[in-house]
Amino acid sequence: MIELIDFQKQYKHNTIYEPTNTVFPGNSISFLMGKNGCGKTTLMKCIGMLENYGGSILFDKQPLPAVRNQCMIIWDDTPCCQNLSGFQNLMLLSEDKCSKKEVRQTGEHYLKHSVLNRKVKTYSYGQRKKLMLALADLLKPKYLLMDEISNGLDADMMDELAAHLNSMKQHCTIILTGHQFGFYEKVAEHVFVKGKTTVTEVPPEECAAGSLEEIYHAYTAQT
Repeated sequence: MIELIDFQKQYKHNTIYEPTNTVFPGNSISFLMGKNGCGKTTLMKCIGMLENYGGSILFDKQPLPAVRNQCMIIWDDTPCCQNLSGFQNLMLLSEDKCSKKEVRQTGEHYLKHSVLNRKVKTYSYGQRKKLMLALADLLKPKYLLMDEISNGLDADMMDELAAHLNSMKQHCTIILTGHQFGFYEKVAEHVFVKGKTTVTEVPPEECAAGSLEEIYHAYTAQT
């Protein structure tokens, strides 16, 4: 699990998160939704210690430095080494934890051989996303955060991703953010809404009774 304890975040005089206590359960998929610019990506940056914050964030009761090599964040803009090929990026980012054969086989599950050998600067938005999904397969993180992961993926790839996430959750705490509710309804087990300065977990009975779009509008109507 990933736990926020008295978590708070401000930019100068702008409060993004008031003191917040929230638990994203382990071995399951949590979906965090909210309006554009409300602070979802900011939370992911704080979880990854890429920004300062108040309070504590614990990973199964441990601070990030103790589990850093078990964490992975896939960002919407999927930053990679642009002048290296997809295969070279996977070799570099997997930090020699995998053989060349394993990297090649995993990469070619998501991208054609010819694409994997091209420089990443020639990749489309969706191809960069697929490259990062291949990296997640290789690293097998215990804590995985995905920011707008469904953007740029075609319908077949989203179906495959949904099945893959449901398999990964057996050994992984997963937090997703995004706006393509049709996709996230296939995988989300716990739903959280970022309001103006808070994070609220939606009760399971509400999730069962309504669509994510209905829940989104109900919870964000006042923010």
